[in-house]
Amino acid sequence: MTKPLQTREALLGDLREISFSFDSAGETVPGLAYLPTGANDPMPLVLIQHPGMGSKEDYFVAEVGRGWAKRGWICVGLDAPLHGERTTHDPMSLFRQPERHAAIRAQFAAEVSAMLDLLGAALPVDMARLGFVGYSLGSMLGIPAVARDGRFKAAAFCLVGEGGLVGRIEGPEADVPRLGSVAVRIVGKLQDELIPRERTEALYDAIPGEKDIRWLPGGHFEIGPDVIRAAEEWLRAKL
Repeated sequence: MTKPLQTREALLGDLREISFSFDSAGETVPGLAYLPTGANDPMPLVLIQHPGMGSKEDYFVAEVGRGWAKRGWICVGLDAPLHGERTTHDPMSLFRQPERHAAIRAQFAAEVSAMLDLLGAALPVDMARLGFVGYSLGSMLGIPAVARDGRFKAAAFCLVGEGGLVGRIEGPEADVPRLGSVAVRIVGKLQDELIPRERTEALYDAIPGEKDIRWLPGGHFEIGPDVIRAAEEWLRAKL
């Protein structure tokens, strides 16, 4: 059961910053949202999901979200399970306990859907123009969440490949085949030391529907302007 949205708001020049939380299945889920001050017409909503060991306050979530919000998007970041301000903070347990992956995938997917319902009722969200950007862990959790929710129009999954938290890419339990209604860009790094190129390409090949793949120089931990730009270009074209 999901409890109502709790919010605290501040003005940052021409932006509204909304700190929010809600309870889902007995756990409090913290988030941040940015949107233009005084904007009342429905706008796209973009969920920007942090990498492992990070949080919604990461530069490439919060700072990027503030920049994109000035262009007329509602930009949101959530603390993933076991990250940020969650009651239990233990990011490394996701790597130590792979037997929990299925449960974490289901948990985060339910939280994303609940967040969309709550923010859609509280803010001027154009529910036909939902976007997602994830980095590493953010993409691993984001692929199941986007696939299961079914309302996202476009997504950029960065620094990700098959397996691990993504789960299977084929078969009745796989989430990837359910991405057919989402325009997907995969962003990979040519020198990624954690995710081999063949795993990223296997994931890409399994995605149905509209898609493309962008390869960038550098390693897995180099989430720089090139990654952010590749994600932004895709969302601007598809939302």
